[in-house]
Amino acid sequence: MELFGFLYFKLEKNSVKKKYIMILPILLIIEFITLINPVNAFNCNLITLDTSQTEYYINEDINIYASWELYFNPANEIAYTQIHILDNSDQIIWNSSKNNQIGTHEQNWTVNIEEFILDPRNDSYILFIKFFIFYFQIDTTNTMYTYLETIVIRAIKRNVACELIGYKDHIKIGENVSLIAKFYTESSESVFNLTNEIIQFMTSFNNITIYYSNYTTDIGGTISFQISSLTHLKLGQNFLIFLITNNRVFNDSKFLYEIIVEKNPVLIDIIKFNDFLKKNEELEINLRFYYSFNQSEEPLANYNITLKIIDNKTPVFINEYETDEFGNLKINISQEFFNFNQKSQEFIINIYFNGNYFFDNKTLSLELKLNQDVYSEINNSFQINFFSFISILVIILILFSYMLSNKRSNSEKLLTDLIIRY
Repeated sequence: MELFGFLYFKLEKNSVKKKYIMILPILLIIEFITLINPVNAFNCNLITLDTSQTEYYINEDINIYASWELYFNPANEIAYTQIHILDNSDQIIWNSSKNNQIGTHEQNWTVNIEEFILDPRNDSYILFIKFFIFYFQIDTTNTMYTYLETIVIRAIKRNVACELIGYKDHIKIGENVSLIAKFYTESSESVFNLTNEIIQFMTSFNNITIYYSNYTTDIGGTISFQISSLTHLKLGQNFLIFLITNNRVFNDSKFLYEIIVEKNPVLIDIIKFNDFLKKNEELEINLRFYYSFNQSEEPLANYNITLKIIDNKTPVFINEYETDEFGNLKINISQEFFNFNQKSQEFIINIYFNGNYFFDNKTLSLELKLNQDVYSEINNSFQINFFSFISILVIILILFSYMLSNKRSNSEKLLTDLIIRY
């Protein structure tokens, strides 16, 4: 407007109004256009494009920051900027809204990676963050778009840890075990529990699956269950197996725990046993058979027990007995079942319990010694009886010889008499 006033003043001063009267409308139009349209050409300049980091866990947010300058003529042009995130197949998996503000501008975006449709079979993903500029000329087919900068980031799955509470590597057949399995993932910043995740659980024996089930973790990342040594396991070496597979956020994971199922050991208490026997004294043995189960003692009731008495590796007595309902066993054996006419005075008494699927084998060995007086009396009695027999036999032989001698003498005398008479 100042330019217009100045020109008008000059024209009036020089009295040449008619000569320049046609210039005034042209100058007025130029001034109006200058006021309403200061931008003469399209221009976009990216100042900054940045992310908080270049590697993220899949359940984290990507923080994107950008600043730029954009100029265009809105009278006949359309232009805007936009952020795109593309996968490694160049497919757009996220984009920001269009920004067509003229001038210098800056903005932040927070993008949740887990919202993307990603293949759960992959352990990591390469993502491309691009700053795009789009330009159109109105009433024409002229269109232009390009990206000014690219940031490459990597999205990875988290590793999972497992804590098994109540676990024992050895249990007894017939025992039940209550377990709590806690699943979590940790980083240098924090610890995350696996909430509402599917956990596969199985038990295995000799590479054969005995039991299989799926469990869902609670808000604390735990599952609770009970396993039985009779239905979920077998006697011997077993494995407890936890699996996480085809998860979008967590790596495929396998947690394996060995658990040995053993037979219950049988215990024997000696209530009464005398390892020295006197003459005519019975062998008396009182025993108690039991086993430990669930931290309590249980009697081995109504089971067969074998007893062997061994003399110099040779069994001299074998018999079977049976425990009562309290696991007690009383054995009485008379001395007449033993052969004392030997110089050996020591015997081994072996007591056997033949195990089964639930109980282990058990052998109790006892040493029995005969009192020295017992052997001496028996031996002396034998010697006395032997010498008495020999003495009687000698006397009989002497008498028999005497009688035989007398008989022969009489026979000779009769023959002499006969000859003389004749």
